[in-house]
Amino acid sequence: MTEKALSGLVAAILFFVFFASADAVDTRDVEAVRAKKVLENGDLQTIDDFVSRAVDEILTTEDFSSISNVRSLIVANSASNEPGQEQFAQQFSESAQKYIGDALQQAEELAPPGRRFKVITNLLMLINDLADPRLVDLPLKHVDSNKIVINYWAVHCLTNPKITDKLELNTARRITNRLEAVVATGSPEILRLIASFAGSVNIPEGDDLLLKVADRRIASYADWSVRYELIDADILNILADKMTSSGPGRAAAGRRFGQLLSYVFQRYIKGADVLKQSQKEQLVSVLVETERTCLPKLMGKPSFDIKRAIESGDFTALLEEHDNLLGDSTKHGQLPAQIKFDYGKDSGGAASTQPLQLASPSPMPETKPDSAS
Repeated sequence: MTEKALSGLVAAILFFVFFASADAVDTRDVEAVRAKKVLENGDLQTIDDFVSRAVDEILTTEDFSSISNVRSLIVANSASNEPGQEQFAQQFSESAQKYIGDALQQAEELAPPGRRFKVITNLLMLINDLADPRLVDLPLKHVDSNKIVINYWAVHCLTNPKITDKLELNTARRITNRLEAVVATGSPEILRLIASFAGSVNIPEGDDLLLKVADRRIASYADWSVRYELIDADILNILADKMTSSGPGRAAAGRRFGQLLSYVFQRYIKGADVLKQSQKEQLVSVLVETERTCLPKLMGKPSFDIKRAIESGDFTALLEEHDNLLGDSTKHGQLPAQIKFDYGKDSGGAASTQPLQLASPSPMPETKPDSAS
């Protein structure tokens, strides 16, 4: 995804989040029920009616300037005011699952396409805001939508940090398997969401998913097609957390960490004359942030040598830091020695001591003529 496209995605997301106006749903009855300590059958029906009307407002409205406010009203009335009131939460969740699910199905038939897009997006945003693990099945079919905003919000629903530690084991595995299919085509922002989720679910499938995200980023560096380098600071940090664990995936995470970080170094050094200023700034941010947050917990001591080499503009010193930390053709780096990983097998079948080398940046994709012109 280009930086221009990413800007468009962010603008679209902000539009849907903040564009709001007047109240459109009556909340008086459900607010009265929220204040009760014990609910009767009529109260449960009130909750159901409220969710039905509110979701229907999203589905049928012609005035999308009010949708954000409708979503806010639904979320604000999704829980009881009485601590421990499980009846309210259970009924609200069941009603939300029913009516939002029905609305998503009906939205698929809406015309024109622009209205269908807005309704589906807002329903997914509502699911995300409700942060209810029982609703995770609803966004599953939309994670590979050809509409990037729908794609983004569907993945966001599934990777929402508010629900991650509440997921049942089978549900976490089902989400992980579904997200795995998105890695090959996901935008950088979506890959960041997936990596964060993969790093937070304590299942082997999550570890595998994280490695696949790292491999996708490594491959995009290798062919000089990488976009939005800034997300790699987060991915490296998640990998570093895996490397500090005692699990069996420690070495595999270390190999990806070393190779991805090496490509960040190499892209910055080899691309000095061809990269845009914004790209170089993102790479600097990744290098400095990784040195600040990852290396102390991996190496057991703070380091400022990478930052100093960048600030002085000394590429020779920066390359030396790369080799000392990650290794070269003649020696193991400090980090592989500490974490006990290598970079695969060399041509002779021995464990490789150096990361893969980045090819020359010519021709750069940014310099090619636009294929549409």
